Amino acid sequence: MIGDGKVMSSLGPRERLSKDSPYYKATDFRQLQIIKRRKEAAEKARERRERLQQLAEVKTISRSTVTIDTSKAKSNSEVVRVCSEDLGWKELPFGGRKDNCDVHWHAVSFQDNPDIYRGKVNKFPGAGQIFNKVNLFRCLDFMKTLFPNEYNFYPRTWFLPYQYTEFAAEARRLAEKKSRPKPTYIVKPSEGSQGEGIYLLRDPQNYNYNGRSHVVQEYLTNVFLIDGYKFDLRIYVVVTRLEPVEFYICNEGLARFSTLPYENPTNKNLQETFMHLTNYSLNKKSSHFIKSEKDDEGSKRKLTSVLKALDRMGHDSGTLWESIERIVSKTLIAVLSELKIERQAALHGKDAVTCFQIFGFDIILLKNLKPYLLEVNANPSMSIVGEQEVSPGVTQTVPSIKDEEVKYPLIRDTLLLIAPKHKYTRRNREGRRHDGRPKPRLRGQDNRINLADFDKPMQTPNALIIRSESCEESPSSKDEHEFTTTETDVDGNENGGTDSDSSRDDTEQGTDEQGTDEQVEEDEEESCLKKIFPDIYGEEYKRFRLIEKLASMFLTALGLRGIQRLGPTGFRTFSRKCRLNRKGMTNAAIDILYIDMQRKWDHMNPDRSSGLGFHGFLDACFEIARRKFYSPDRLEMFESFIDYCESNLCQRLKEEDIKRKPVAVRTAHKLPRRTVHLFPRTTVTSLEEETVHNLFNHSMFRKLPTFVSPYDINQFIAVKRTETYRPRSLKRLLRTNNGRE
Repeated sequence: MIGDGKVMSSLGPRERLSKDSPYYKATDFRQLQIIKRRKEAAEKARERRERLQQLAEVKTISRSTVTIDTSKAKSNSEVVRVCSEDLGWKELPFGGRKDNCDVHWHAVSFQDNPDIYRGKVNKFPGAGQIFNKVNLFRCLDFMKTLFPNEYNFYPRTWFLPYQYTEFAAEARRLAEKKSRPKPTYIVKPSEGSQGEGIYLLRDPQNYNYNGRSHVVQEYLTNVFLIDGYKFDLRIYVVVTRLEPVEFYICNEGLARFSTLPYENPTNKNLQETFMHLTNYSLNKKSSHFIKSEKDDEGSKRKLTSVLKALDRMGHDSGTLWESIERIVSKTLIAVLSELKIERQAALHGKDAVTCFQIFGFDIILLKNLKPYLLEVNANPSMSIVGEQEVSPGVTQTVPSIKDEEVKYPLIRDTLLLIAPKHKYTRRNREGRRHDGRPKPRLRGQDNRINLADFDKPMQTPNALIIRSESCEESPSSKDEHEFTTTETDVDGNENGGTDSDSSRDDTEQGTDEQGTDEQVEEDEEESCLKKIFPDIYGEEYKRFRLIEKLASMFLTALGLRGIQRLGPTGFRTFSRKCRLNRKGMTNAAIDILYIDMQRKWDHMNPDRSSGLGFHGFLDACFEIARRKFYSPDRLEMFESFIDYCESNLCQRLKEEDIKRKPVAVRTAHKLPRRTVHLFPRTTVTSLEEETVHNLFNHSMFRKLPTFVSPYDINQFIAVKRTETYRPRSLKRLLRTNNGRE
C-alpha cells in the first residue's frame, strides 16, 4: 500500500527524505511536481527579465541604425550575426509587430513569423511550394511546349503517381528498342531534401508509392568526371524584387563530390547511393568522405577551383558560366508568375513588407560540358560549420573554412543590396571569421576599410561614407572608425558635414575632396554578386514572359486580394470580359471546361479547397487557344489568344471608366439643344409632347375663322417636327436647290 503509515513511521527522517529510499518515488511524487513547477517558474522569470533587458536596450537604439531579427534564423544565425555586426547593424533576438525591425531573417519560410507588418523578409511567400520538384518541372514543361529549343536544359520528367501510365508506356517502348546502355530512372520525392527518399530503378513496377508525390527523371549517365568522381555544382542566386524583377548570381559556390568512383549504373550498383548521389548530407556519412582545407581537394570544393581545373584541362569555363546564367534566368522567368500570385495573396494588408531570397541551383555537367538543371533549393543551407568524426560513431562540430569563404561574402553582399537607403550601413572590407579571427588577405591588398553605401556611394544625396585609418598606423585604430557625412546638393557640389569643413578655403577644400574621391575609388571592393537580370538578359528574354501576362489576367479575374483560386463565376466573368463568345465559346462550354480542368488538377490541390488554381487556369487558357486560335505553331497560337484577351479587357476597362464618369464630364461637348415644341411653354420636360387637344385649346386656333379638321392638324405637326429635327446643313441645301429650280 502506498503511503502506509506504519512503514513510514518506522523510517527515520533522513531515510524518509533520501532519494535512495524505495518509498521516495511512491510517497514524494507531489514534492517532485512542486520542484518541477518551481524550476519552470524560475525559467520563465529569467526569460522575462532577459526580454525586459532587451527591450530596454532596444529603446536606446538610434533611429539611423539598421536592425535585424535573427530569432527564426536557426542554423543560419551564426553567419548572419557575423555579417550584421560587420555592417554595423543591431541584432534583435526577438521579432514581431512592436519591434519594427528593418530586416527579418527566417530559416524555413515566410510564415515562420506571421506577425510582420513592415521591413524586409528573406523569404518569398509560398516559395517552398513553388520550387518543390513537381511544381518546378511542371512550370518548365509548360515553357518547353512553347519554347522547345530554349527549355531543353533539364532531364525528361514524369510526375507520379499521376503520370504512371505514361511513364510505364515510355519505359516499355525504350526497353523494346534494347538500347545501350539500358535506360535508368531516378525517383525523387517532391517535398524531399538532403537526399532523403531518392533511389534508382529500371522497371516501373519497382516504383514504391508511399502516399507521397514523386518526380521520375531520366538518369544522366554520360556525366563529366573529375578524378573519376561524379559531382554537381551549387550555384547561389539572390532575387531582390519581383516588381520589376531583379536577381543576381554569386560568382562563388560549392562543388559536391560523391565518395565512391563513378561507374555506369548496373543491376548490381543501383543501390550505391555514395556513387550515384552527390548530396553532401548523404556523403558526409560515408567512410570515404575526404575533408580538406585545400581548394582543389576533398569531397567538397569551391566552385572557382573546379572552373580553374576545367581551364587547365583545355575547356572554356567562360562559356560554361554563361550557359549557367542563362539556365538561371530561364528558370526564374518560368516561376515568376506564381511568385507574384503568392505574394499578393500573402501580403494582403501588409504593404510595408518586402521580400528577397537566396536560392540554390543544383547543376550537373555532361561530358560535353553542357549544364543540366537538377533542382532548385528554396532553403539552401547557410551553415558555416561541419561535422568531424572524432571516434567511431561520435561526431564533433568544427568550423568549415570553405563554407565560410563562400557564404560569408554571399550573405554580406545580400544584406548590402537590401539595406535601407535612409539608414547607416558600413561596408567592412576586411571582415572576420565566425570565431573572431581576421579573414585571410590577398597579396597586395590594402588594409584600409572602406565603408560606403553599396549602390551609389558618391552620387546619391546624403550618402554616408565611413572610413578608418590604415591598420598599420596603430593597433588601436583597427576597431575605431572615423565617421564623415557628405551631402550632395543639386549642382553636384559636396559640403562637409561639420562646421570646420565648411570654413576651409576653396583651394584646401578642393584638394581634400579630390583626395577623398581617389581614396574611395581605391578602397572600393568588388561584390561577389553579379546582376544578370534585367541588365544582361532582360531584353533578350522578354519574349519568354508570356505567362506573366496571364498571371495579371488571373489576378484581375480573382477580384479580391488574399485568395488564390478562381471560382466558376469568376471564370465565366473572365470569358465574358474577354468576349470569347464571339469566338464561339458559349457559357455552357465554359462551364464544362472549368469542371474538366478542376478534376484534372485536383491532385495539385492537397488542401481540397474549392476553385481553380493558376496551373488549371493556365491549362484552360491553352485549351481555349487550341480550340479557337489553332495554329501549327503553339507559340503563335498562344500569343494570339493572349493578344485577343488583352485587347478586349482593355476595351472593357475603357467602357467601364466611361460609365463611372459623371454625366457632366461625359457630355462636355454636347450639341446645342433644339426646340421640339411648336409653341413656347413655361415648363418643358422630356416626357411632355404636343397633342391635338393642346393645339385646339391654344389661343391661336381659337381666333381662326374657319374650322380645321384633326387630320390637317396632324399633318401640320408632322411637317413641323420634320423641319425641326432636320440638320441645318440639310435645310440650307434644300433651300438652295429649291431656289435654283
